[in-house]
Amino acid sequence: MGRVEGKVAIVTGGASGLGAATARLLAEEGAKVLVTDIQGELGRQVATDCGGVFLRHDTSNEDDWVQAFQKATSELGDVSILFNNAGVRPKTVPLEDTTLEDWQAHMAINIDGVFLGIKHAIRAMKEKGGAIVSTSSIYGIAGAAMIGAYSASKGGVRTLTKAAAMECAYFRYPIRINSIHPGFIETAMLESTKQEFGASMIEKRMIGDTPMKRIGEPRDIAEGVLYLVADSGKYVTGIELPVDGGYLAK
Repeated sequence: MGRVEGKVAIVTGGASGLGAATARLLAEEGAKVLVTDIQGELGRQVATDCGGVFLRHDTSNEDDWVQAFQKATSELGDVSILFNNAGVRPKTVPLEDTTLEDWQAHMAINIDGVFLGIKHAIRAMKEKGGAIVSTSSIYGIAGAAMIGAYSASKGGVRTLTKAAAMECAYFRYPIRINSIHPGFIETAMLESTKQEFGASMIEKRMIGDTPMKRIGEPRDIAEGVLYLVADSGKYVTGIELPVDGGYLAK
């Protein structure tokens, strides 16, 4: 207990899934948490569970990012942790049939929002230090058929993370920046995929593709984030951390 005692964290996409699990774990470990999401009711409940604060936040909107850091700083203190987690689920469609509108919708949240978070976190943390973790995906490393826009957006998170980490090191900013790459995790996003394509087929495929032969839990990702933002990760920057049951190792 207390691995991030007294630190202030912003968790985007914090109303459910990976964000909610991470917000709760950071709070358990002593952090003060600003939970942000576009889902107001669920987000407020998670913030209440954490003893924290909620803000409705569209991560593709730069003004919303300014407000998030202002609210966190004024109500909780100097921000030293950002879990850049908000994202949209893959839309399954061949690239040749992907509309520019769909492509841009993926990019707006999955990469533009991550860029804005990193930008404003660097500004907030460059004097006193901090840690940023952004959610990518196993498909941000390997890519996958039929989800080209999603794969590209999550691949962008991976390489942006590396560039930002090296830039902070170059300027001697005391900020560590890493990405986390979930495999198949039980979330609302996965549940919607099951509803679209059939639960039994999706579970069989995902479990079959995972060497550990099970689907992960949101807490598995939260533990990875905690490792990266706590002192346990004090010599770790610019990496991608897969939490995927061995998917990428096979």
